[in-house]
Amino acid sequence: MATPVSPDITNRKEASNEGLAEAKNPLEKVSQKDYNNRSIENTFLKNFVDPMADELEKSVAKTNELLDKFSSDMEAERKQRFKKMLHPLVPEELQGGGKKEEEVMQLVDQLIFYEESGDGKEVQINESAQLQELDETGKLAVTAHSLAAHFTTLEPVTLDRAASKLDSDCKLWLSRLFRFKNSIPVYHEKRYEGLAKIAQLAIYTKYPKYSTEGFEALYSRPPVIYISASSPPGLGQYLCSQLGLPMSCTCTVPCNTMFGASSKMDVAMLEKLIQDDIAAAKTPVLLVAYAGTPVVGHVDNLQRLQEISRTNNIWLHVEGNNLATLTLFSVPNSVESATSGDSITLDLSKWLGVPALPYITLFKDTDQIMTDTVGLTTVDSKLQLKCLPLWMCLQSLGHEGMVNRIKHSCELAKLFFEHLDKLPTVKQISREKKKRDKEVKNIKELISKAISALLVFEIVTPTVVFKYAEDSSGPGAVVAPYSSVSVEDPAEDKDVVYFDALNTWLAEAQQLANPNVPIDLVEIDKEGVCIRYCPLETAQVRGTKTEDIDQFIESLKSNLSVLNATTEQRKKFKSIVANHQNLRLVALDSWAGLGAVSYIPDIYVQKEGDLTDKEKIEINNLNSELVHKLKAQDTAFSTGHSEEGIICVRFGLITSDTDVDELVSLVYTTGREVEESSKFLESMSEKIRKGIEEANKELEKENAEKLMHEGVLRQVPVVSSLLNWWSPAKEQVKGRTFNLTSGKIIPTTDTYKYHMQIQEEALLTGQGTPKSPGSGQESTRSLSPLEMSKTAGEVKAQLASQSAASSPTSPSSPQPNGTVSVELPDLVTKTNVGSETK
Repeated sequence: MATPVSPDITNRKEASNEGLAEAKNPLEKVSQKDYNNRSIENTFLKNFVDPMADELEKSVAKTNELLDKFSSDMEAERKQRFKKMLHPLVPEELQGGGKKEEEVMQLVDQLIFYEESGDGKEVQINESAQLQELDETGKLAVTAHSLAAHFTTLEPVTLDRAASKLDSDCKLWLSRLFRFKNSIPVYHEKRYEGLAKIAQLAIYTKYPKYSTEGFEALYSRPPVIYISASSPPGLGQYLCSQLGLPMSCTCTVPCNTMFGASSKMDVAMLEKLIQDDIAAAKTPVLLVAYAGTPVVGHVDNLQRLQEISRTNNIWLHVEGNNLATLTLFSVPNSVESATSGDSITLDLSKWLGVPALPYITLFKDTDQIMTDTVGLTTVDSKLQLKCLPLWMCLQSLGHEGMVNRIKHSCELAKLFFEHLDKLPTVKQISREKKKRDKEVKNIKELISKAISALLVFEIVTPTVVFKYAEDSSGPGAVVAPYSSVSVEDPAEDKDVVYFDALNTWLAEAQQLANPNVPIDLVEIDKEGVCIRYCPLETAQVRGTKTEDIDQFIESLKSNLSVLNATTEQRKKFKSIVANHQNLRLVALDSWAGLGAVSYIPDIYVQKEGDLTDKEKIEINNLNSELVHKLKAQDTAFSTGHSEEGIICVRFGLITSDTDVDELVSLVYTTGREVEESSKFLESMSEKIRKGIEEANKELEKENAEKLMHEGVLRQVPVVSSLLNWWSPAKEQVKGRTFNLTSGKIIPTTDTYKYHMQIQEEALLTGQGTPKSPGSGQESTRSLSPLEMSKTAGEVKAQLASQSAASSPTSPSSPQPNGTVSVELPDLVTKTNVGSETK
């Protein structure tokens, strides 16, 4: 590697060269001595000074590099320390420099399709998480939400112009589609947010000074909001919390109880409540009615309610699925207001099957200033963009597409009703039984009937509610409605609970077999548990077709045949059980099956009512074993518990070809077998217990005799070893064998002598020495530790087989000379041997 030359050396070389040039010049006289001095100096600088300068330069560069590294390390440590200070304040998922798009989408996938287990340690797949397959209109709605967010980046002038156009178009289209002219739409995300704003507008209309005086304007005459009893629970509380009113400002109007449907508002009671409130210095403000109640789908008398509202200056708000049918018929202008009231709430997202459409509340703008004060109208362009998905979907569907979807849902409901009419054991709750209309006398009455406002809602009932009940078409005693005689059946309440259980099973079976026809379980007053199907809410989402309804009805008929067979044979089942002394009928009204029984052993039959806790435990153990054996033969049997804590055998549902006598006989015979086997084990355990006690007493006696015979010195550990070496004692090993058949304790001296067990009767009768098993004579056998480790059931079966083999009446084995005994050495472990234990 070449050594770098410093600038000083270079200058010196140039100077030396100049000196040489001057020396050659004759005009300059340079001595030879000066030239030599300069050469020596140049050589010194080249050999000594230049290497030292190079080493110094390298050392300085290395030092600067170390200082720079130390400075960077200090800066990195300072940043790391600052991050640690901020880590407790930053969520774990947001720490760091952010995630890539693929990682974020993977987290979204885990959020939807994976869930943590109950303990929070394991992650399992959520099988119920399935995204809906969208049609063209649904995909367009999803795109519209993205465009609405993207439109906010437009220039304000362009955005205002586009948002104003969207708002005016949707306002015009909705008012004409639902025959609600000159109305203003309000878009909201929560279900009853629009109703709360309408209630606020009604209060501002009734109390002009409310905007300035506040609650003082309401103090003298507090407002009253009337809500139907069939409205969702908590609606009144929600309105009061949103309006800042006490709960006393809401009044629940009861439904009809004597005449008509059970979910219709009682108009006569409403008029009485209004008059009472006015007399009590209160101000009626708002009335919430239903064109299709949330559960049953009944329609209030809207025409009569509209008359009451106009008379008392009350705001009438209408909700319900039946409002969708306004798009199907041409309603005359004269009855338009009476049909729809002063405001309505629409749920187009469910009715059209388009995801993420907002709720819409249409209302009449009677006072622009009040409307602006409440905040029902807005000029904010970003808020007006909420109607963009609705605008695009209505453009995509058109009027015919929208009507076809609603009409398809109503046709499904109509087909459902037609099939249910043919099933005698199905009671329809949602459709009312109407009286035959009076004869039309002239054309004027015919036209009047055709344009009736109620006809719009009541021709089509898009909500189907039914339940399984007993066939009421058969003959029976009928009590006239005007009769004063009240017939009360004490078992009626139990039957209601039982049929509720049957309807719950029916709904689960139907939902499992028909996923395209989603149904719900609802509980209705005076009817109990019912099954609800509303195609307006689910048909477009699930893609339900008429073939799905036909398949649903076929599976319904099959399940109804099972329920019919079960309910018909239930009385016979009770009578058969009553004929068996050991079977007791257990009342499990919530069990959807034939019934339940409990097997009572013979010793507890007479004192069933006075059982102790120990006796109940024994009965429960017996019934548990009984259910275990029955389930091995038929899975329809299961374990139940009575109110007294007794375990019982539950019978499942049966078919028409099931023999109830055979089922009950099976339970009775199996219970007998379990009871007899338990008695055998109890007697066997009692014999074994007494035998062990007797053997222990004899062994203790032998040990005492041994101590007296050998002396105390042989019992001392060290001394006994010395004495046994000096004078060994003749020790005779003794033990005991227990004969299960005779219950006697026999010494094992002969067993150790002949190396086999001895027949007891053979020795007593003197029939010679015992023979080995190979010589043709049977001998007793001891249970090995491996055999004693068997289960209780195997030991019980082995003991039973050995007892049967020892019976002299057994035709399959020759009659032995003596009884067969079983030795149980391991049951008494350390106490079955004599001197070996010491």
